[in-house]
Amino acid sequence: MAPPKPAPASSAVPSSTPNTPHLPLRCGTCKSPLADPDKKRKVSRQQRRDGAHKRKASDTALDVPNQKPRISKPNKTENHHQTTPPRAHRCGSQIEKTTGCDHMTCKCGFEFCYVCRAPYAGPRGIRMIMARKNKNNPRVPPWVTPKPYFKHAARAFKDAHRPHWTPKTIWDGDQLTRDYYSARKGKDKLYGLPPGRDIIPGNPYNVQDATHARAHKTLPLRRDARGNPIPPAPAAPPLPLPQPRPRNNYPYDFWPQEPWHPDPIDEARDMTMKFVSQNTNIFLETKPCQWPVRDETDMRGAKWLGHGSYGCAGLWCQVDPANVIQRRFVIKEARMHKGDWRDPLNWRDQIPREIRIHQLVDNNRANDVYGHGTIIEHYGYRLMMRQRRYRIYLAYYEGGNLYSALRDRMPDLELMNLFSPPPTLESKDPEGYLWDVKLRCYRAPDGKLPPILPERLICYIIDSLAKACQILHFGQVDYELMAPGAKRITHRDIKPDNIFISPSATKAEFPTFVLADLGLAFYSHERVEDDDLNYGDHAPPDNPDQYTWSNERFDHRYAPELYEKTQEKNPYPIGEKTDVWQIGAVLFWLLTNGFEDSIHGPKAFLGLLPNYISRPERCPPIEGHIINDRFDYEAHPKLLRYAPALVKLCARCVNWDPHDRPSLLDIREELTQILDADLNMSVDRDYGPLMPSEEKEFIIGQHYPYYPQGGL
Repeated sequence: MAPPKPAPASSAVPSSTPNTPHLPLRCGTCKSPLADPDKKRKVSRQQRRDGAHKRKASDTALDVPNQKPRISKPNKTENHHQTTPPRAHRCGSQIEKTTGCDHMTCKCGFEFCYVCRAPYAGPRGIRMIMARKNKNNPRVPPWVTPKPYFKHAARAFKDAHRPHWTPKTIWDGDQLTRDYYSARKGKDKLYGLPPGRDIIPGNPYNVQDATHARAHKTLPLRRDARGNPIPPAPAAPPLPLPQPRPRNNYPYDFWPQEPWHPDPIDEARDMTMKFVSQNTNIFLETKPCQWPVRDETDMRGAKWLGHGSYGCAGLWCQVDPANVIQRRFVIKEARMHKGDWRDPLNWRDQIPREIRIHQLVDNNRANDVYGHGTIIEHYGYRLMMRQRRYRIYLAYYEGGNLYSALRDRMPDLELMNLFSPPPTLESKDPEGYLWDVKLRCYRAPDGKLPPILPERLICYIIDSLAKACQILHFGQVDYELMAPGAKRITHRDIKPDNIFISPSATKAEFPTFVLADLGLAFYSHERVEDDDLNYGDHAPPDNPDQYTWSNERFDHRYAPELYEKTQEKNPYPIGEKTDVWQIGAVLFWLLTNGFEDSIHGPKAFLGLLPNYISRPERCPPIEGHIINDRFDYEAHPKLLRYAPALVKLCARCVNWDPHDRPSLLDIREELTQILDADLNMSVDRDYGPLMPSEEKEFIIGQHYPYYPQGGL
């Protein structure tokens, strides 16, 4: 056998660079040295393979410099104290290393690590075989148990400060330390002591402490310099557990819970509101789609009532087999944009806000009949979640709305001429008429003044609106006390075309004026205040921030505090005083009889020119000045025909600052005082120029005027 020679360099080792030191290549499993990168291979792998085939018949080992074959088995009795040489993984031949690195090559061509017997993987190094890793080498990681990691981490501190102390007490007694290193077992690096924890005491533990730690698996008390136990510090009060983070699930929690009701299919569902308003028969030919589902073949779409920005309304009639009308109701369909549909501001108690407000109003309707006739009544609703729309079934008021009832007569050109002064001194008065300088209008030859809305009728309309708002804000009338289950609801959209008329049975009584359209009405979200928070740490309330409008859509018919710019200068919640301003704007429109541009909002003098009171800049209180100097009587001479107390009430209601406005109860009390001051006016039931609509086609008890429409 040839004398042993140094082992060739491994193929995974790059060629050496002159005068450049290299670290030895180590086994990827056990970190044992495999080859010296500065030594060149003297025998190629092919040459070794050829030599192996030539010597295979003689069963002799390959002439490899760093290994030799075992010809005979050693005597166990003589070598029982020696370690058994490793065997090749494939052929089982025993291999003994004499010199060189631990990269071994058997006669069968199998290459492996001499220390851990892991197969050689070419440029990737030595592969790990089984789960042994480096169990036989306690000095180099990785290890299969966590304790060696702790021992090596604590060795530096122990050697410097505790040469006679072992870390066994900490290992046995501290569960956190064991968990820290258990999570890192099998890693090929050292991690040091656990960060952020002082696990090594200033004074060493003794034998009794180690026994205690092994027995109880807890750390004993630390000791002072004299070896006495140090009593533990009093435990700090436990910190409050953090509140669980809310989960934003879908469907959203403010939507109805599943399963949702099935959505009906009709021809108008995919059409725009503009197209439907131009082709009203498409909407009227749809079924009412009431919920729960019922037989609706006896219901007819009768009349288109109008449309808005995101909804429309129509009249439906229910007939008997003889085609006689038995019941009438209005269907209001609302379609929201996708962003509005998923906005929590538009939902209350998992239904749309408008529907919920109708429910709250009608909950007390049966308990207190008096006063609820001035607020619109609803019969039910149908919610179509997948189509992002809903329908509300409402009572029908055949007298139309207040704006239409007065618009048909006002402004009348002939009547306007009677309130228009002659432009020049040379112009002549109408034949037989004389100009009344005080009242700024022409008198007829018999001394009569031009007709205007009766003062008694105006007081009745305003009192009806105040009652309706009391029901919204308090759930009842006459007292400013909340009824059980009521909410402080703000209408926000009181104007003449949202006031409907229900005709009376006789002309001797006034019709009923009903406040409708609760699409913009709201009540604030409930919230639980945390008293432990400092002032300013609370989230701002939703009112008024979430219910104001941008200045781009400024409309002088609405109260000033409904706009963002006003809230920046004079923050004030939107509530009862906001609806008071809207009632005052309607009162101003009635006192002017709809002349000029009074429908666009009340005006008052600001300096030398009249301006809209709801403008964003602050307007001084009207009540603090002479009334004749605040309202423009030249543009609105009708104001001179009414009682000064009624005009003053109007001025107080439309004050720019909410603090200067009366309450709803104050309005009703002042109206009562105005009527009591003039008995003749209090018994007056004249409608004047007001002309409510009369239903002539769809009357209960009469035949439906058209043939039954197909598809219903």
